[in-house]
Amino acid sequence: MRCEECGDKLDRFVDRELTNTEALEIQLHLEGCPDCMEHYEFEQDLKRLVKSSCECDTAPKIFRDKLREILS
Repeated sequence: MRCEECGDKLDRFVDRELTNTEALEIQLHLEGCPDCMEHYEFEQDLKRLVKSSCECDTAPKIFRDKLREILS
């Protein structure tokens, strides 16, 4: 696998959206390619950061009330 191919699939690999075969190919490439491994680690850290940043936010009560009204 070339680095370009790995890069094209890396987001889906991080999100666990690849087939088992594709995931294995990416994993094997990452084990032998420090540059792609660095990119992968960055993507994982970014995903973790976004997730932790979004978990604590809640929409304002007035917005939630209005949304419930519209959806009813």
